[in-house]
Amino acid sequence: MRYLTILLFVFNFFNAVSQQKSSFNNQIVNIDSSGDYHFIVSGHFYGDGTNKSRYPVNTLLGNLDWINNSKSCMLISLGDLFMDVKNDIPQYKTSLFDKLNIPLFNAVGNHDLTEDIYQKNFGATYFYFLIGRDVHWIIDTEMDDGDIKGDQLKMFKEIEALVDNGQVENLFIYGHRTIWKETYSQMDGLFEDNTQSIMSTNFESEILPNLKTIAKKTKVYFFAGSLGDAPSSFFYFEDNTSSITYIATAIRGLLRDAVLVVHVKDGVVSFETKSLTNQPIESLESYGIDFWKSTSSDEPFNYRLIPYYLKLIFFHRIFWYGMGFAFILIFGFKFLYRKFKRN
Repeated sequence: MRYLTILLFVFNFFNAVSQQKSSFNNQIVNIDSSGDYHFIVSGHFYGDGTNKSRYPVNTLLGNLDWINNSKSCMLISLGDLFMDVKNDIPQYKTSLFDKLNIPLFNAVGNHDLTEDIYQKNFGATYFYFLIGRDVHWIIDTEMDDGDIKGDQLKMFKEIEALVDNGQVENLFIYGHRTIWKETYSQMDGLFEDNTQSIMSTNFESEILPNLKTIAKKTKVYFFAGSLGDAPSSFFYFEDNTSSITYIATAIRGLLRDAVLVVHVKDGVVSFETKSLTNQPIESLESYGIDFWKSTSSDEPFNYRLIPYYLKLIFFHRIFWYGMGFAFILIFGFKFLYRKFKRN
């Protein structure tokens, strides 16, 4: 088994970097002979509900020249790439995919998934690849309501095997939901209006213990792209008890929009914050829990969006699940009441 693991790693090592291709623009991940590299990461590329254009958010499109000239090896989207995947693909192709000269990868959010349109056009919603001694794992936090189980859990076990073999220096995990939020009481009150699971996920019970074991051997960075009504484009939290770093980042078509540039040099990871609107910006570590709890959002409530929010409620499957459950409860109670009354 150990030899099989070694062979699997060697195969992935020599093939992942040279052959990892984006399903959006067919660009391939490339790094230079030094082994050092950097990439750009952010989420919510459609912006917010006010963007009815079917194009990506303006702050992203306005910075395509900078992205293409940044010498980044890839652009990672942390979900909600599309606002309406059923109708947006043609406009995204001409305005974003065809103009990007670096590979784009996406960790799907709820807006990216309607029927199986995303899968038919862009393939798997979860996968991993290697760049040198680093594992990059794209997860699907919409599947199983945020639980990491089934084939995704099997994939996690494969990654664990690579780490156990001592061949992984950094593990980067990219998802849409902040499935780790409920684990830490310090985060109570944060991300209240972003996409969350209905029930508690298995992150704390099944995933985190293994991540803590991995973190004893390699650095772990867990990214999310669902921030909701946020005071910043960044959130940073380092769990000092396990050496796991949690980062959330997203753009919304606002003056505060910024993306994160992740640098890997000699295996050491560092972060650079980049404003998309030339606004003053702090280091990533500045946007921690204290900042979030002491700073209000710069996005006031827009009453014109009430019809949009109602549409989201009434057309979401969870609403109808709840209605169906309530229907069963009401008529079940009436049935039992009548039966009891007759007796």
